[in-house]
Amino acid sequence: MRDDLVERVLAKLMAWGPAEIVERGAEYQAMASFKYDEYEGYRPGELFLESFTAWLWQMSNEDRECAARFVRDKLVFISRAELDHAIETVYPDIIRPMLVEKAGIQAGIPRWQVSRIVRSQEFNLLQRRTLVLGLSDGARIDRLRRSSELSHEQFYLAPELSGAPVERMQQKLQEAVGGEDLALFTQVVLIDDFAGSGYTSIRCEDGTWEGRLERTHEDLTRLTGTAVVEDPEVRVVLYVASSQAKEWIERHLSEHGLKWHLHVVQQLGPELVIYDNDILGICERYFDSANFAVLGEHVQKGGGDVRYGFGEGRLPVVLSHNTPNNSLSILWADTSGRPGSANQRALFPRRHRHNAERP
Repeated sequence: MRDDLVERVLAKLMAWGPAEIVERGAEYQAMASFKYDEYEGYRPGELFLESFTAWLWQMSNEDRECAARFVRDKLVFISRAELDHAIETVYPDIIRPMLVEKAGIQAGIPRWQVSRIVRSQEFNLLQRRTLVLGLSDGARIDRLRRSSELSHEQFYLAPELSGAPVERMQQKLQEAVGGEDLALFTQVVLIDDFAGSGYTSIRCEDGTWEGRLERTHEDLTRLTGTAVVEDPEVRVVLYVASSQAKEWIERHLSEHGLKWHLHVVQQLGPELVIYDNDILGICERYFDSANFAVLGEHVQKGGGDVRYGFGEGRLPVVLSHNTPNNSLSILWADTSGRPGSANQRALFPRRHRHNAERP
């Protein structure tokens, strides 16, 4: 009954006739039930159609039609099931082939004799000496661990790399490989869920390297000889990334002198980037400057016009657990209920990692 009421309000708002109510109402209902209702950033009791209706309500009649078409035709919503599928491909499609290739070379076994390689001592040793580090909570290394053939003690969040966790991982590795001379990790796999611009992964500011990858590089350097070998083979795996982010990260890794390999499970091509002036105009007209009170200096460092997304990403992308700030601001920039704001509603309100009001 609630869906029917929302649909009637939406039809009145959009001035749909009977035929349009049947056709377009069914389209948005299907989008909601198949994907959009699972968005985790909605308030308790709120679902997509309620958010969609409130979002359109604040716009002019002309902008409403354009915005509704944008949601129907351009929006890319990556569901939990789709992200889980991407995670489940990491071990069989990226980690295992890497180990097979290296073990085959070490054992002198032809690359095509895969079953023989995976039964070899070289493969088992390489696999156990592989360390997997999550760069953020979004890495979901618990899910990755369950979909791999690696040991529990080979998975850690990067911030845990100190003290007792390091001693425990080294002890477990020594027990598994049977010798102190082998009790160091030779391969490191760094995991993250999404990159829209690559800026938060790695960047150089005033001659100083910063970002998640740089912090992990410093950790690995500090742990050389105690947990990892000197100059381990490092692979960076992103579940989802834009082509812009992939190019940025690869270029900055090269400039930094890091011979790390980057793998993107699902790459978002440049054809998704929004250059439609009508949509960009809506972003300009409905962006509330009160957002800067939350975003703070972090947004300014990213460059570009934040109304088109952080780093001017211009992406139409939403992840089921959050909306990237590289996407168009009309999707995530929400000031509803904020004192002194214009109470602008976002379609998929974002939970901000950086918040100037929460130092």
